[in-house]
Amino acid sequence: MTSSDVRDDTAPEPRRRKHRRVTTSPVPGSDPNPTPEPPRSSGTENDAQLKQDVPPHWG
Repeated sequence: MTSSDVRDDTAPEPRRRKHRRVTTSPVPGSDPNPTPEPPRSSGTENDAQLKQDVPPHWG
């Protein structure tokens, strides 16, 4: 048996990471409770414009 065959039981097991993202402290002056973002738009708001915007070769 060689030394590579013997398992070292005193070696610590590798720890699993709980989170992959870095957490940083907030920027000074930032709002800890920001107001919610207003709704962007309805699903059909831009349909008429999209139907008009066709390439010139679409006759």
